[in-house]
Amino acid sequence: MDRKRIYEEVVEILANKLHQLPQPPTSPEDTNDFDYESQRLIPDITSNHLDIAEVSMDLEDAFGVNFDEALPGSEGLETIGLLVDHIHRKINAARVGA
Repeated sequence: MDRKRIYEEVVEILANKLHQLPQPPTSPEDTNDFDYESQRLIPDITSNHLDIAEVSMDLEDAFGVNFDEALPGSEGLETIGLLVDHIHRKINAARVGA
């Protein structure tokens, strides 16, 4: 799975679960200058750790990865961009190991 597709799915999941994050554009004609990549999950999008736990489960279900070592928003996964990179690495590592 390529990073762009992971990014789009992560943003959609986060926007649906964390209502402080704007919904991504639904068509090429729509414009949205919001910088999703650099948005910090905690505290910019949410400071509720229950929200983070729910999002983690949704992301685990969507991508078949787990966040045993660190939850989204924690060190190394502070921004949406870092979270997407983490998921992308885990998917590629699983593919190589298969």
